[in-house]
Amino acid sequence: MQKRLLCFVLLAGMALSTAAGASSRADSPQARCDGLYRLTDESQAVNPGVLVAASGDTSAHCRVDGTIDGTIRFRVTMPIEGWTGRLMFNAPGGLAGVIGDTTSLLDEGFAMATTDSGHDGPNDPSFYRDDNAKINFGFRSNHLTAVLAKRIIAEFYGRDVEPAYLWGCSKGGHGALMEALRYPDDFDGIIAGAPAVDLVTGLLSSSIENARRQQRHPLTLEAVAVLEANTRRACDMLDGLADGLIGDPRQCTVERLELDELECPAGRASDCLTAGQIETARGIYTGVTDASGEVVVPGVYPGAELGGDFQLWVTGPVDFLDSTANELTADVAANILHRQPGFSLDSFDTVAGMADLAEAAAAVHLPPPDFSRFMASGGKLIAYNGWHDMPCRAKALEDFYEEARRLTGAEAVDDFMRVFMVPGMVHCLGGPGAWAADYLQAIVDWVEKDQAPDRIIAQHPGDFTFMEGQVAIAGAEVSWSEAILKAGAEAGANPFTRPLCPYPQFAKYNGSGDVNDAGSFVCTEPPP
Repeated sequence: MQKRLLCFVLLAGMALSTAAGASSRADSPQARCDGLYRLTDESQAVNPGVLVAASGDTSAHCRVDGTIDGTIRFRVTMPIEGWTGRLMFNAPGGLAGVIGDTTSLLDEGFAMATTDSGHDGPNDPSFYRDDNAKINFGFRSNHLTAVLAKRIIAEFYGRDVEPAYLWGCSKGGHGALMEALRYPDDFDGIIAGAPAVDLVTGLLSSSIENARRQQRHPLTLEAVAVLEANTRRACDMLDGLADGLIGDPRQCTVERLELDELECPAGRASDCLTAGQIETARGIYTGVTDASGEVVVPGVYPGAELGGDFQLWVTGPVDFLDSTANELTADVAANILHRQPGFSLDSFDTVAGMADLAEAAAAVHLPPPDFSRFMASGGKLIAYNGWHDMPCRAKALEDFYEEARRLTGAEAVDDFMRVFMVPGMVHCLGGPGAWAADYLQAIVDWVEKDQAPDRIIAQHPGDFTFMEGQVAIAGAEVSWSEAILKAGAEAGANPFTRPLCPYPQFAKYNGSGDVNDAGSFVCTEPPP
């Protein structure tokens, strides 16, 4: 009897031990990661997750890939240890078509997610001919991926995401605003960089016009250098400091530039411009005008002409494109209007044609900026833009912001939205100004501590062009500040700082103190 009882106890102990071991294995990160395929259903295909070992600055994590609706590729990554409950969604930029950064914030306790927007291949606008791909690119892919990413993360950790953030620049910034306007409950905090508020209208129209101007009277890189020197002569001191930066380009008008004075006199061919080149430059600064001469699409503010945007968009050459970005962007219009009988890019009316573009690409065109639902959801939004951004012109964002204040209420907008215009910055990053800013900490403090960003300190990490900056950040689209500062330090750059001020304020030198220190500048209102 005692032997039988002992045997029973031993067997029971072994069974309990086996069950505990099985339970432990089932609850292991490996098992939980692999088991995420169970979220697969008729509308989404979720791969078994893969455990990825720690490497360099990237924490060990579970990586999950899959597709939504058979067309939208996505990726979700989750740190094995140290998750803070946060999600960072990387809204893809450019023409998308690739999976972007999902690792740069893992070591800071964020889960991350992104999508290819529903089509394959960067720099190929032909997806605009596919209505499903166009809708995915416009708004559907980010929303559906965000919803599914939250389910995947909750399944892996056993608790819901809280809070959720989104960051994107250029088309990514456009997608950020689209999320706030169309799906205001998806994210608690949104960072919209260079948000391309007129992506399928003004951006395309100005690109086509600038390409035409360049074909008629081409600017060279030497001509662009003449333009930058002239801008500094005319406008450098408007902010009270001769530092090569235009603190408030709104004061640097085309009239102040006196472009006609740059025309080459007879017998001279250097450090001056031809009459045709002056015409091209004036058009780039002014924008697209209608038959009466009224500006219908704003141009780029003077300053930082050698920051890289003129080379990328106007003059070339650029190693990674067959043509300039303006010419590539003009091809986007041809794909959007491919069903228009007899369409010809050569005869396209850049003023009247904007209505056709908005209608044909309604899924990509931003709705009116009424943020009342986003405000009601408790969301917070930071938008930033280089004053000298060529494709995503600062004036377009200014107009968008003023319309948001009109539709949502001027005082109400201040409760959930801040816009920061960055002197000396071109498209998304790069240029001679202090533009490396930690927008991530600013949005986290606003969402989680209710500390609204009244100014953000930015640092100049070096005179990177846009593309040089992209190389330096090595794909870390949502965590580029640290990478770019490191790259600048290795290059021996002078790391001066400036405050970024909430629009419409700008940073003005206080007249004393270290000119390289943000503490010597005050945020002030522009002159009337």
